[in-house]
Amino acid sequence: MNRMWIQRVTWVLLLALVVTCKTNDRTGRSQFLLYSDADMVKLGEAAYLEMTVQDKKVRIVTDRDLVEPLMRVGKSIAAAANKPDYKWEFKLIDAPKTANAWALPGGKIAFYTGIYPIVKDEAGMAVVMGHEVMHAILEHSNERMSSQVAVGAAMAGIAVGVGLSDTKYKGAIIGALGAGAGVGMLAFSRKHETEADQFGLYLCAKAGYDPQAGIAVWERMAKMSEGNRPLEILSTHPDPLNRIENMRKWMPKALEYYNASQKKPNRELPSIAR
Repeated sequence: MNRMWIQRVTWVLLLALVVTCKTNDRTGRSQFLLYSDADMVKLGEAAYLEMTVQDKKVRIVTDRDLVEPLMRVGKSIAAAANKPDYKWEFKLIDAPKTANAWALPGGKIAFYTGIYPIVKDEAGMAVVMGHEVMHAILEHSNERMSSQVAVGAAMAGIAVGVGLSDTKYKGAIIGALGAGAGVGMLAFSRKHETEADQFGLYLCAKAGYDPQAGIAVWERMAKMSEGNRPLEILSTHPDPLNRIENMRKWMPKALEYYNASQKKPNRELPSIAR
């Protein structure tokens, strides 16, 4: 390969790195972002449609008793998030054995029924929702996609803002938006998870939910994963016990936000048949 060509490519990449790096106002960390907010919202909306409407294997829960808590907590979190450009949507997916939740750029959120017994009440739900929403607000999906493009991973060559239905990279885009990173980016993913834990806890508190519910949620998570928990260095997520320790450290500030908030009643979630 021609040395001059390599040098030119290197300079282009370095210039892109300088031009597209910005400091996040909340975390104070510099981020490499190739995509605009509008691009990410467009991709988030398309992925949400793909995952909750077009995927015929997915069954969306319509039972009012089950959906109402999600809508109630979602509305409060959305107000505290203060993202007027987001078109918030909340859907509950019927999957009693799946303890999961996610949020996509643009305010598109889904919970699985299997996480209801773990979060137990609306305060616990607010902690999890705050965490997922902060992934979008802190631009973690944008950062992950930008990094994958920069290192020539599966999505290299994708045109910014391309629709999911128009590209063979659909699965890679959906994965980068919220399904985790590859083995080579484990530490990077754990950094995102820790940031989402911290600022999600604050968001939950600002919305009027007791942030101390977060400790109880992760204690239940830790108990559920006892015996088959992978070493943290081999996992994209921090160990539940480490997350609890971090939450205790962040709790004084979270409680300041909570004490200054308009507090919400904490209702128990309805039971889910497993």
